[in-house]
Amino acid sequence: MILLDADDPSVFPFNNPAGTIVAAGHRGLVDTVLVAGRVVKRGGRLLDVDLPTLRRGLVGSRDRIAAAAGVQLDGTWHPSTGSG
Repeated sequence: MILLDADDPSVFPFNNPAGTIVAAGHRGLVDTVLVAGRVVKRGGRLLDVDLPTLRRGLVGSRDRIAAAAGVQLDGTWHPSTGSG
């Protein structure tokens, strides 16, 4: 279940919920998320997630994949040409 912030200026007044979400919905409206009855996000913040550890893991994964593909992460590689 996803609970949205209907008081956000981008969707106020919230008089046509479906139309408003389709036309003006964005991730910043997500206030609370429940998965299988467990709250995983409240007040716009993820719960029980160690973001620094997650970031380190993602950067490490990116670096390993780039190294295996021979891609430099210094801004010189361009996907359109594939060359450095």
